[in-house]
Amino acid sequence: MMRRFLFKPLAALLVASVIFAQSPSKTQFEIIEGIFHDGLGTFAELSLANDLITLAQINQPPFDTSRAEAKMKEAVDRLPAQHTSRAVFQREIINIKSATKRGAAALLDFIRPARLLRVHHTAREFSNARAGDLRLECEGRAALPVSVKTDKSGKVAVSEGQTPDIGEKWAERYFRVSPLELEATIKAIGFSSMTDLKSNYLNVSRLVAEILIRKLGLEGAALTDFSRARVTNLEAAKYLFHQLLRFKRGDDLSRVIIFDRSTAEVKWESALEGIDIDRLTADRISFLPSRPRSNPIASEFGIKIDGRTIVSFQIKHKRGASRGTARQFEFSDITTRLRI
Repeated sequence: MMRRFLFKPLAALLVASVIFAQSPSKTQFEIIEGIFHDGLGTFAELSLANDLITLAQINQPPFDTSRAEAKMKEAVDRLPAQHTSRAVFQREIINIKSATKRGAAALLDFIRPARLLRVHHTAREFSNARAGDLRLECEGRAALPVSVKTDKSGKVAVSEGQTPDIGEKWAERYFRVSPLELEATIKAIGFSSMTDLKSNYLNVSRLVAEILIRKLGLEGAALTDFSRARVTNLEAAKYLFHQLLRFKRGDDLSRVIIFDRSTAEVKWESALEGIDIDRLTADRISFLPSRPRSNPIASEFGIKIDGRTIVSFQIKHKRGASRGTARQFEFSDITTRLRI
């Protein structure tokens, strides 16, 4: 039986909606940054929609961005007056405003000679692997779903890429692990049930490592070191990469547009889209070492093609109200991100 990974909770940390007199702690800043970028993501969607409306000169009222702007302002206002991230956040807003204008122009070029009739904001409909945040209703072509992403460190999440469902929406979707096989694997590594496994996020990391090794037929891999791992099940690896591209676009076949919030660059593709998956050979595939730093096992795994990281799987623990409580280290979600 594998010994379970158990950890002591950290001391409780309060983060109130007030301006910090001193620089916030790392944990406090992560919360503030998360609030800001959540607002920035919505702001990017609505700004793109409004720029499309303006450029296409269609008879449609603009979308209200005030709630997203208020959310960003709330986050900025929590920081001390001289905190360097205030300027960083303001630059990101300016960059998004610039990028959405160019993105709108590029989208209108993409749908030509069709004519844009109306823009729908569909982000709240995000479910069943639909990726579109906007839907462009057109005359002369089918409606075009558009998935709007803001680039964070060269990574973009796939559709439903941040999920607590490690069965259907991760193991089965990308590695063809059936429910019965998943249950058997959980028990084989020492846990009585999915609930038992999720009691600590690093237990889920143990499962993820096991699935990668088993399903890709990895030789030379250790649970705590993938640096010498070699793929022997090439078809399983190709299936994974094809699925990643499918869920980047979503089941609604969205056109993905990526705004780099640090440079205002507009991007359309991930690194994986430059790979001919069907001609891929096993020797071109390698893995991040995934060596743990202070824990028994790493919480992020990555796959490379030709030495370049293509995708990462990050296992996260609970945040928000659970921080500093006995539930802090419970599994929260697994995030699948493609590199740009």
